[in-house]
Amino acid sequence: MKKFLAAMLAAGSLFLMPTVNAEIKTCTGTDEYIMSEFETIDIAKQRAKQKAERVAQEQAGVFVESNTEVVNMMVTKDEIRTITCGILKVTDVQYKLTPLDDGKSLIVRATVTADVDTDDVKGWFNRDQGERSDLVEKNLELQKAIAEQDAQIAELKRQLAEKPQDSEKFSAQFAAEDKNFLSNQKLEEAVKFYSSGDMNSTVSFCSQAIELNPSNATAYSIRGAIFYWQKNFNSALADFNKAIEFNPSDYKNFYNRGLAYVKLQNYRAAADDFNSALRLNPNDGDSRYNLELCYRAMRR
Repeated sequence: MKKFLAAMLAAGSLFLMPTVNAEIKTCTGTDEYIMSEFETIDIAKQRAKQKAERVAQEQAGVFVESNTEVVNMMVTKDEIRTITCGILKVTDVQYKLTPLDDGKSLIVRATVTADVDTDDVKGWFNRDQGERSDLVEKNLELQKAIAEQDAQIAELKRQLAEKPQDSEKFSAQFAAEDKNFLSNQKLEEAVKFYSSGDMNSTVSFCSQAIELNPSNATAYSIRGAIFYWQKNFNSALADFNKAIEFNPSDYKNFYNRGLAYVKLQNYRAAADDFNSALRLNPNDGDSRYNLELCYRAMRR
């Protein structure tokens, strides 16, 4: 079967060889988060830690890139980011809390210490390119969701500053955004376990992400992929249905559901999904290939 869950990063072959001698690089990152009166210290700490971890990931990315020999083609920045997100191991987090003059808010500063092992980098490049590509795309989806959630929090804070009299309304909105944030935190853990090959933990963390935010399309998509590879095609189909419901603009959700329908021998439904994927991405060769296979199956 054509590769599952991914479009190739680029045409042609990609050959990378990490350095032979194993090495562990320790990275540190520091950043801060301004806590509003409607957020808990725990949430503010997690938000600050997330930002600090991004700084450490940037350092780790430089290390990974400098310890990777590339032949014929450059590794994309997106792949470097995905590698570091998946293999960075946080070993310590320190917090500093500073009250603001308004008496309601805190500046929460987090300092993260984390390690990167070149053996883990080697493990990444030993994977199938289609699998790597899928992980890159899932990480991009996740980072987009995190950025959108950060922007929403910033907007709520701006509105609160303009209309402090509407504090009760903002309290409810902050609570809802906190759940979305925690859902994405669980999904980050799921992606790390997905990257390391621990599928049971991936499913568990995706389920926790969905419990916190039932409209988390990426969580359904990743969990559906695991169910597919576990040959639990009905569960995969149910998750891909949800992924499409909450993110109907992503062609890969239709492509993945089409593959599940193929396994269930529902070739008409599969063909419809591959056609839907092609309407969203006319250049997707995998959908076109599998669509032709469905037409052949229906002509038998």
